[in-house]
This record gives sequence, structure tokens and C-alpha cells, in this order.
Amino acid sequence: MRILLFGGFLGSGKTSIILQMARQITEIRQETVAIIENEIGEVGIDDQLFAGSGIQVRPLFGGCVCCQITSDLVTAVNEIRDTINPDWLVIEMTGLAVPGNVAKVIRKYETIYTACKTVTIVDGGRWFELKEMLEPLVVSQVEASDVVIINKTDLAGAEIHKTVDDIREIVGQVPILITSATETLSLAVFEEVFNLG
Repeated sequence: MRILLFGGFLGSGKTSIILQMARQITEIRQETVAIIENEIGEVGIDDQLFAGSGIQVRPLFGGCVCCQITSDLVTAVNEIRDTINPDWLVIEMTGLAVPGNVAKVIRKYETIYTACKTVTIVDGGRWFELKEMLEPLVVSQVEASDVVIINKTDLAGAEIHKTVDDIREIVGQVPILITSATETLSLAVFEEVFNLG
């Protein structure tokens, strides 16, 4: 079972990208996928959207995955491996989680997966606004990523190059992909995310 951890601030477009990734896995690659959706609060917002897609969802509630329910996350991962054993497990983290912290928890349990990759989605239209208001959070979300996807480039306009340069200063040589999930993701995006070698 290979694990993809998707993080990114609220409204960055994680759900849209995850749905396209899941369809690519099931329809093109002919492999199986399970999704863990992680929400703060008592009722998940996106689980109805996922349920309508025919993809199995395991919502986790009760707080931020990176601090309050990490043991539940590991339990859920084990349960999915033991009962469904999909080729891929996609974990959508809450918009307030730090993907690198969650990855550390998952990577402590190497026996439950064959490969693990952290993908952070950035809202290309709001990067500088969010950085100005919440710099420690949004910087920490991208700095420990294996891949950064800058989404909503249709809303970013000419500023997208400044966003790429700013994120490049944080992540160094980590791959940065540019897209708009309102359209079909490019083959290059799929290939980079699925490349776990």
C-alpha cells in the first residue's frame, strides 16, 4: 500500500485535486484507492462529495490530525490496510495541519506502507495574502513537502511567477508544479505525484 498525504491551507483546492488523482488511479492505472478525509469539527464538509464519486471515505473528526488524533490516524491506516488493502491510500489532511508532522507520524510505522509521499497544495491566488496573515503555518505546510502543487493559477495571473519564486526559496529543489484543478491535471502532475521511487 502506497500512501499519499495531501495538505494545504483551507480552500486551496485539495478535494478537487484528490478526486482527479483518485480517478487517475482507478480508471487509468486500474488500481485501487481508499481515501481518509480529515476534518475539524463534528461534520465533514467534503465527505458527501467523495461519497458521490463512488470512492470509499473514512472521515476522521475531533480535531487536527497533527496533534489530537494521530493515534486514530494510524489506527485508520492499519484498518484500511487490513480490510481493504488498496494499492493506494490517499489521506486528505485538514487545512490547518502541517503535512510534515503527519508524515513523521506515518513514517514511524514503516510496516504499514511500501512508500509515502507528502503533497502540499497551495492557493496560487492567495499565497502572499495567506503568508502575510499566517506565515508560520503556510510556510511550515510547504517546507517539509515532497511535492508542492500551486493550484488556482487561473486566479493568480501574472503574480504566479512571484509565487513560484517565493515558494522555491522555502522548499529548495522540491518539485513545484503549476496547475488549475478546474481543468484536467496534466500528465506531468500525475507522474510527479505517483513517482514514489
